[in-house]
Amino acid sequence: MRGRLKKITVFITVLSFLSFLNFSCSSKRSFHNYQYENTKYYKTNKYQLKIPYNSKVKQYIRYYTRKDSKFIKNALERANLYLPTIKKIFREYGIPEDLAYLPIIESGFNPYAISSSGAVGLWQFLPSTARRFGLTINRYIDERKDPYKSTIAAAKYLKYLYSIFKDWELVLAAYNCGEGCIQRKLRYSRNSYWYIRHKLPSQTKEYVPKFFASLIIAKNPSKYGIYTNKKPVYIVRKKAKAKFKLRTLASKLGVSYKQLKLLNAHLNKEIAFKGVGINLPSHKVKYISTNKNMTKQIVKKVNFRYKFYRVKTGDTLYSLSKKFNTTVEKIMEFNRLKNHEIKVGQILKIPVE
Repeated sequence: MRGRLKKITVFITVLSFLSFLNFSCSSKRSFHNYQYENTKYYKTNKYQLKIPYNSKVKQYIRYYTRKDSKFIKNALERANLYLPTIKKIFREYGIPEDLAYLPIIESGFNPYAISSSGAVGLWQFLPSTARRFGLTINRYIDERKDPYKSTIAAAKYLKYLYSIFKDWELVLAAYNCGEGCIQRKLRYSRNSYWYIRHKLPSQTKEYVPKFFASLIIAKNPSKYGIYTNKKPVYIVRKKAKAKFKLRTLASKLGVSYKQLKLLNAHLNKEIAFKGVGINLPSHKVKYISTNKNMTKQIVKKVNFRYKFYRVKTGDTLYSLSKKFNTTVEKIMEFNRLKNHEIKVGQILKIPVE
């Protein structure tokens, strides 16, 4: 009897051990699958970034095009007011133009957007980060809401993050949760966002696939049944030479007051003071007065005409800007140049005011 009990005990012990081994191995295997999500990338020249196309990106493409298409449509229509300026600034700072679409998931391209944590503007800067990258915040202006100045700050921040991580997916994650957060997660892991994704804060886990999904849609919205009607607007940046109200300026220029507000959301009381930067749509006459008679012109009229010029030996964009009394940025914008390189014999459009 004792021998039989002993055999049964041994059998149960062995069976329990084998069950434990099976559970242990399957747990490790499932954890490994959870730990690293293998991803494929588009092979196309349509984007400047490497575009992942995995289950998470597909999930958000379906979400944005089926359940939240109205949000994407509204964001893209607002984007037309800012994208030309953002892309121009990003070219100047060497930032991939694909990242110009980041405000879709940050703010829906709404300069008045405020998060629960107190982040503000197109690029959702917290006060500490905003001041760190040169933005002014006081009772009169909040440059986090300035589409021009905040974009310069965003370009500087993105460039700084890239100098640390050398990988744009990690840069995106760090933009959301901070460089310290990503550095800590990378300490014992591969240098890959998808490898550390499960370790990140819940919002950051979704942030990168959300961005790539919105970028894919934004590059070809009609493919997903999303159509926008508004045309791109180019911004001219000027400094106010006197105090004035935005409503007065809108009336004088014959532009939409709503549009002018969106371009100058940084003016907290919709009043510009002397020396404050203002953003104006480039296709309009840009002038405003300094007194009740509205007679003193403070911003020159701009007519976007151009002439053709064949590049000669020794010409640079800088020398041409001086020769024709324009700017390097305008020449690049007119000719859709991605960098400052020009070739002898090349025909350029030179803007003439």
